[in-house]
Amino acid sequence: MAGDLLDSLNAAQQQAVQKLDGPVLVLAGPGSGKTRVLTHRIAYMIGPAGVDPFHILAVTFTNKAAREMKERLDNLLGAGRAAALTVGTFHSLCARFLRRDIVHLGRERDFAIYDSDDQQRLMKRVLKDENLDEKKYPPRAIHAAISRAKNEFIDPDEYGRLGRTYYDEVVTRCYKRYQQLLRDSNALDFDDLLVETVRLFEQHPQVLERYQDRYLYMLADEYQDTNRVQYLLLKLLASKRRNLFVVGDEDQSVYAFRGADIRNIRYFENDYPDAQVA
Repeated sequence: MAGDLLDSLNAAQQQAVQKLDGPVLVLAGPGSGKTRVLTHRIAYMIGPAGVDPFHILAVTFTNKAAREMKERLDNLLGAGRAAALTVGTFHSLCARFLRRDIVHLGRERDFAIYDSDDQQRLMKRVLKDENLDEKKYPPRAIHAAISRAKNEFIDPDEYGRLGRTYYDEVVTRCYKRYQQLLRDSNALDFDDLLVETVRLFEQHPQVLERYQDRYLYMLADEYQDTNRVQYLLLKLLASKRRNLFVVGDEDQSVYAFRGADIRNIRYFENDYPDAQVA
């Protein structure tokens, strides 16, 4: 079975797939089969290597990619073999973590998740509360600035300290009010799902360790598209055993508008100087 799983990979990819322990970075261009490498890695772990899928966490960037990964694994291993595998987007996984553990941050488990329309309605209220003209300060522009800050793991106070212009001061005011209104409504926006999970793990190491002991092996697709908060999340989860396998293309980033940082690929090699690179 091992041979069948490896046949479609080149020599460097085969070595990467078979290296179970320690950090691995697979670099490849578009259309070169990065996701196939990741999927075959999981299949190799569950099949020939005998790793319990319960202890494997795979992160994708879209729900479609997560579904396709499960389908490919069923084709490679047989239906149901990977059923205990945890696979999903950063946002869906963080929502799952927070439903269980957000109480450690003084929040309620039944929080609402505000979609884009909810966020825009709330931002309009923020501008009204702050007596700001929507024509001068468009809600979408203010919200985009707040979203970029969250993707960089910058809270309202730090944003205010870093600000240099009056516009930055306006964004700081709106950011503080926006977060207060979210909290008053027992709600999180999409960015908060990631930010609050990182805060949870940083402030409550016993919670982080529980997830580290559950997920002994972690894999991430399209690593070039991660932003800072996603980078921090993976780094925290992998900090105990360092079994992190990522695939990416250092020449391409689809999500730059969402704060994706291509430098995360280079940071990977700095964080894990012993990483195997394929």
